[in-house]
Amino acid sequence: MNRLKRINKPYFIFLIWNVLMIGAVRGLTFQHEPGRGVSGNGNLGLLVLFPSLLTFLILCIWTMFLSKWWLHDQRQRWGGKMHASIPLVAFLLCVLSVFLELHIINDLRIQLNGFTNDPDSAVYRFGWLNQYTNTLFYNVPILLFGLSFSILTGWLMEWKFRRTRYA
Repeated sequence: MNRLKRINKPYFIFLIWNVLMIGAVRGLTFQHEPGRGVSGNGNLGLLVLFPSLLTFLILCIWTMFLSKWWLHDQRQRWGGKMHASIPLVAFLLCVLSVFLELHIINDLRIQLNGFTNDPDSAVYRFGWLNQYTNTLFYNVPILLFGLSFSILTGWLMEWKFRRTRYA
């Protein structure tokens, strides 16, 4: 029960909110079906995409400061393993999320028969922000990258602070 009391509840709720926003962006993004299409006159996903990106940015900044503060509180326990594992895991998660995002981009390219500059594409001359591509701009790999990069940045801030203070 003590562990549940230590969880930062507002942060956890905001994290869940961001996951729900990913679902909303995905839900309002049309899936292309060969032989069928939409008029291109409206993009409901934009109604959710921009607020989602704003809350994502706030979450990343909040994560960076929380990780810095948490690492500062753990300074008595900093040993070789913890000191090396946090940036290593965060970096590996960043790399993993980049590969996942590239996979999503490639799958969407195949589904749409190319992108905006391919004449055979379903989104030819639509522009990059259209009713089929909203999920490229906010999805789980992007959330994972943002959180991992924020943790890595928080670790670097604390590491720099420790080096200058105790040097």
